Amino acid sequence: MQDNYALPLSDEEVQKETAVQTEKPNKQKRKFRREWLYCWIVVSLPILGYVLFNAFPIGISIVSMFTDIKHNQIATMQWNNFAHFATFFHDAKYLKALGITLWLTGAQFLSLLIALVVATLLKTKVKGSRLMQTLYFIPYICSIVAVTIMWNQIFSTSEAGVLNTILGTQISWRGEAKYVTWCIFTVIVWQAPGYGIVMFTAAFLGVDPCLYEAAKIDGANGWQSYTKITLPQIAPMILFLALAGWQAGLGTFDAAQVMAPLNTFTGNAGPEDMGLTLAYYNYIKGMQFSHMDYASVMNWATAIINFAGAFLFLKLRKRAEDNLG
Repeated sequence: MQDNYALPLSDEEVQKETAVQTEKPNKQKRKFRREWLYCWIVVSLPILGYVLFNAFPIGISIVSMFTDIKHNQIATMQWNNFAHFATFFHDAKYLKALGITLWLTGAQFLSLLIALVVATLLKTKVKGSRLMQTLYFIPYICSIVAVTIMWNQIFSTSEAGVLNTILGTQISWRGEAKYVTWCIFTVIVWQAPGYGIVMFTAAFLGVDPCLYEAAKIDGANGWQSYTKITLPQIAPMILFLALAGWQAGLGTFDAAQVMAPLNTFTGNAGPEDMGLTLAYYNYIKGMQFSHMDYASVMNWATAIINFAGAFLFLKLRKRAEDNLG
């Protein structure tokens, strides 16, 4: 009688057999459900809003830089052979607005320094520090227009002007070119520090107390602990607030518009255009005088300046975070 012995399978045959056994049946095609339609509708709403209110205007602004538009009517677009760019590179008024804007951006950085000093003093947790934080934050949440109107009364040239009454003078603070920019500067410095104080206070709480204890054991005094431990530990927060101040400074508009109202006959923002900022100049050209085509060129130039500064602050912030490990 002959025995039936199965020959051993080769490795290739074993793999094929295993693949056949583990092969899963084809999945059935899922049917479209009504709930998915509702989900797509909900998701498409913000996308549609972005396209209508962001992407479309951005596209129009890019196209308008290369065209002439009459009375801001899109249907009147005509190719202008880069005429707006030629005008822009010889626009002394834009350079003046840039200089004033950078000077007012310095007010944001000064506010940041004030916020750091005040937050450091409040860090001692003296009685009433919470109340002081609240009081310092109130100007920040107030409307910048309302704040500027209040300061208009302080800088009023009449006898009832608060500052003139205190000093016993009759200086035309908003009527003389040498004072206008300083008036706007003062409004920003008074209003801006509140946010920084709150953020710095939160950053101080995130510093490990063990670092201070180790520094005290090594004989470090309070100033050394502050400069060698506190400031490096909160450096990312400082640079974040500096970035926010940079962008807020370049976008200065409301305070300048209220403090230095536009003279429609001369087109000047305050005496000798000393209240003219980049955003204000863009508004005057695009809205008041219906030159949105040229205003688009200025707007994109300002955006490039903004992105350059933002890139620098983000690089510094990344380096500060890496140093913390």
